[in-house]
Amino acid sequence: MTKLIWPLVFLIVVLTVLFMSRGHIAAKDIELSVEGLKVSFYLVQAEERGGPGGQASKLPIDEKMIISVAGAAQSISLVGKRILWVDDNPENNINERQALEALGLTFTLAENTTQALEKLNRESFDAVISDFKRKDDYQGGYTLLAALKERNLKIPYLIYSSSASSELEAEAKRRGALGETNRPTRLFELVIEALQKKT
Repeated sequence: MTKLIWPLVFLIVVLTVLFMSRGHIAAKDIELSVEGLKVSFYLVQAEERGGPGGQASKLPIDEKMIISVAGAAQSISLVGKRILWVDDNPENNINERQALEALGLTFTLAENTTQALEKLNRESFDAVISDFKRKDDYQGGYTLLAALKERNLKIPYLIYSSSASSELEAEAKRRGALGETNRPTRLFELVIEALQKKT
């Protein structure tokens, strides 16, 4: 038990210092459970790293939004929900996965459409997150989405891509995806929204 306490204390201290040092968040605003603190910590890490492409966003990190998202999510239990994450660079999404794992989600990874379809044939998933562009397929996100439609697999589908824009999001939705984004906090919101609709 004491082995678990010190990492949690450290996490709380780090988060408090992180948010307070930015001058935007007062101590009274940080009313998060351990799960909420983990979520906010990993979302800040993902935002600072620059989302899916590792390219820092031109938009500043919205600490209040992260606290709000983490606060809303901390009361949600998604234990047992499974997501297939398709990306040829899975290391780019470590922080995002850790934020969602704090709510009980588990992930299976695939690096291309072929691997993803093989996993979908053998296992069931509650949602799919896909990048857009892969080494072997310039529009891999759309290729996989089309393959799911061909197989009549009705599963929430999200595109998490560094090339996200309002035009690409509109096109992704037109093709049947729930959304497309390059912001970790927005991805987090979309996943929660998709999985809550399924329960």
